[in-house]
Amino acid sequence: MIHSLAAGCFIILAFIVIINPPAHNTKAKYWFSGFLFCVGLGLTERDLYQQNPDFVVLSECSRFLIAPFLYFSIVYFTKPKFLFSIYDSLHFIPFIIFSFFAIAFLIQHEYPLSLPAQFSRYFGFFLSLSLKLQILIYWGYSFFLLRKHRRDIQLFSTETKQVNLNWLTNMLYIILVIIVIAILSAGFTHLPIYHYLPIIYCLCSGFIAYYIIPQKEIYPFPETVKAEIQEIIEVTSSKKSSIARLSEAEMAFLKTKLEIIMEQEKPYLQSDINLFQLAEHLNISTHDLSFLLNTGLSINFNDYINNYRINEAKRLLKSPKHTHLSIEGIGYESGFSSKSSFFNSFKKIVGLSPLAFKKIGMP
Repeated sequence: MIHSLAAGCFIILAFIVIINPPAHNTKAKYWFSGFLFCVGLGLTERDLYQQNPDFVVLSECSRFLIAPFLYFSIVYFTKPKFLFSIYDSLHFIPFIIFSFFAIAFLIQHEYPLSLPAQFSRYFGFFLSLSLKLQILIYWGYSFFLLRKHRRDIQLFSTETKQVNLNWLTNMLYIILVIIVIAILSAGFTHLPIYHYLPIIYCLCSGFIAYYIIPQKEIYPFPETVKAEIQEIIEVTSSKKSSIARLSEAEMAFLKTKLEIIMEQEKPYLQSDINLFQLAEHLNISTHDLSFLLNTGLSINFNDYINNYRINEAKRLLKSPKHTHLSIEGIGYESGFSSKSSFFNSFKKIVGLSPLAFKKIGMP
């Protein structure tokens, strides 16, 4: 019954994720909770195969939900205003089809369609292979969504630590370990390590709990701002971004106005400056500012702000009046919110670390 222990860990964690007090990322947590619950049901099957075959038939249905539940949890984590549509229901067609056969079998104790023994074996192999491919494909696309999310957040924020979802990427790696173990374990039941797999499952559930439970609001903005974020991401990543929102004259005027504001008011020194606040400085819409940066200047918001911050840091590093500041202190004075973001941005733009730049004394 040792697999049931691992199953219990996942099922209990599924309920903990739902009742976790902070009321944020709610839809994403519901979908992820469903993923955990289905994983738990799948693990109980190994211990109940002989004792309760009817339950095994039902737990097999849950296997077709594991991949879509994981995928939609990632979608809701990465897209602040995602709306589930009728087309999204297509992801659940394999589950619906298999459930029809499963329920018919439970009622009649035979499948509605009888196949010759040889075809049944092929069908069983195809079903097993399709389940493995399904979870791997959905995992891969979920990973792609997280990589895309890292690029998207640079369109509107420089303070990316809270919204970059690195913790979710780490959790996805842990889920990949579970997937690989589940796929390979079927062919290695004769090995001694097979009996220790439930312990590995329990440890993985603990790591998942470590990442998922303490998470804060991913998009700490008002609902109207979240809607704008979603629109900016969709427009920038689609062909609509090539449609001119501004005339050439308007573009030239706003470029000049933006440069004056950046030089005189220095909003980049504000560590949590975002696209919406900068748009207020210019008294234009966030969509117009996004278009100005991405199309007019061919740069995203994050890189645009960090270029000014790095120039400020270079000035401070060469200034005799600021020798009392540490390298880290110069980063904070330049508008960066952390040492790591300062060092990474400096190395990316200048090609040297801040300390190496200071020693060389480059212009």
